[in-house]
Amino acid sequence: MGSPPMLLNRFSSIKLAFSIADQDTQVKLKLANRLYAQKSYKPQQDYLDLVQGSFKADIKLEDFVNNSAAAVQTINAWVEDQTNNLIQNLLSQNDVKRDTRLIIVNCIYFKGTWRKQFEEHSTNENADFHEASGNVSKVKLMFMKEKYLYGENKDLHVQIAHLPYKSDNARVQFVSTVILPQKDVSLNSVEQKLSSKPQLLQQILNDENTRTEELLLYLPKFKMEASFELSDVLKRLGMVNAFSDSAADFTVLYDFEIQNQPIEDLESKTLTLIMMGSSE
Repeated sequence: MGSPPMLLNRFSSIKLAFSIADQDTQVKLKLANRLYAQKSYKPQQDYLDLVQGSFKADIKLEDFVNNSAAAVQTINAWVEDQTNNLIQNLLSQNDVKRDTRLIIVNCIYFKGTWRKQFEEHSTNENADFHEASGNVSKVKLMFMKEKYLYGENKDLHVQIAHLPYKSDNARVQFVSTVILPQKDVSLNSVEQKLSSKPQLLQQILNDENTRTEELLLYLPKFKMEASFELSDVLKRLGMVNAFSDSAADFTVLYDFEIQNQPIEDLESKTLTLIMMGSSE
């Protein structure tokens, strides 16, 4: 995952992007980090200074041992507030056990309005949508004839369109990138290539690989919610020792017996809404 200085530099770049976006009145982009610690196991001050100074994260003390239900309610309420109530019930009662000592929560919230909005009368209320599984379902299908940045990627065998959001910031332009696999190319194969070759994603997102073309764009209204474990992802990225009974070392966080206990569970939850005038 990189050395600590490298991670700090990367996060500094992320913070800069968020600070620039914060000056844009047309979009809302929010980053929030918070630590919830067992009240009798407060992390060392040096660690708190690091996460507060470098990652803008504050800390709240909870009683996971004697009142885990209240802790779950508190954390879920904070996440809901940070995400405009889009992500609810991040944690269940089973996620917080008596031996839980630290929960780290990260929230990113975005809401933007399309620069070119779909019209209500240009929506097919009962259109066929062909799913990756082969099933055909009925959806509300928006469509519009407009000029967009368009490109094709021969490595992935996909078509690409960038849909810009309204913006009053000349330094940053937010877009939604739509990727459409060509006929007889499975979505799963595209996802696997993007996962194994990150440079392909950079090619897709780079508008230098596109040109302005008039498109007849079809886009379904949808709400997508996903929840997945991060443990395997982090292990593949190189964060292995933290999950090992023999190699876990959290001496930077604590100066007592918890320092050698491995991480057990990590979970991520996302929700996306695509509508005629905006996405959230």
